[in-house]
Amino acid sequence: MFCGPGGTAKARAVCHEETDYIKLFTDCGPHQLAFEATPEYLSNESAPVTAARYVPSARLIVVLRHPVERAFSQYLHLRSEGLETCSSFEEAWDFCHLRRTAGWRPVYDYKSRGFYGAQLTRWTQHFSPDQFLILFYEDWQSNPSEVLSRIWKHVGLEPMESPIVTKENISSRQPRWQWFHRHMVDRENPVRLFAQRTLPLWVRDAVTGSMEAINLTKGPTLDPSIRRSFAGTYHDDLELVEKMTGRNLDAWRT
Repeated sequence: MFCGPGGTAKARAVCHEETDYIKLFTDCGPHQLAFEATPEYLSNESAPVTAARYVPSARLIVVLRHPVERAFSQYLHLRSEGLETCSSFEEAWDFCHLRRTAGWRPVYDYKSRGFYGAQLTRWTQHFSPDQFLILFYEDWQSNPSEVLSRIWKHVGLEPMESPIVTKENISSRQPRWQWFHRHMVDRENPVRLFAQRTLPLWVRDAVTGSMEAINLTKGPTLDPSIRRSFAGTYHDDLELVEKMTGRNLDAWRT
């Protein structure tokens, strides 16, 4: 059970039993690769142990982003859904420890989730280096086709020819009508559940896209001085990431 906004609904959506987790992949054929993605695993302390127990041969892919930019994006995402009670990013940042102590969802711990070096170190204690592919958000933005090729190679698939990659960033946009957007993203909304059962994906995407175009407006941007100030939190941890990846991350120190 989680405290804080959205905690109860999120707790119900989590798979607590192995049988429930396996059911998520029942449509996968015997010769198909199964993928899953979540931002929760990297920072979760028990996830590496559990993953090593059930999927020891997994091919792991990690995408890292400037830790302060990632935190700000998460803040905007929660605020757009009406789940963030702080009126400013700085206030939410300062409340991280109190919220974690009070049992709020990990997603509200904007600060701690940016210690990638410590988190990756925890995972490498249970998986070999060749099982990891560590990518960077900047590369995905600048050259998505190259990143996709590296992913296909990592999982043993042939690269796609001329993949079509579209750019969209919902979390940076904020709703005109908060109540309307909140109902749209509510996973337990009966209208949404009915649409998922009865309408094809392309129809749902078209309807959702039209509604978002009307309701969502450009949101705030991260103040460079705040980014620079908060980035100092990760100075030592970034050295760990650089050693593990061979990547110069001086740009993340500002």
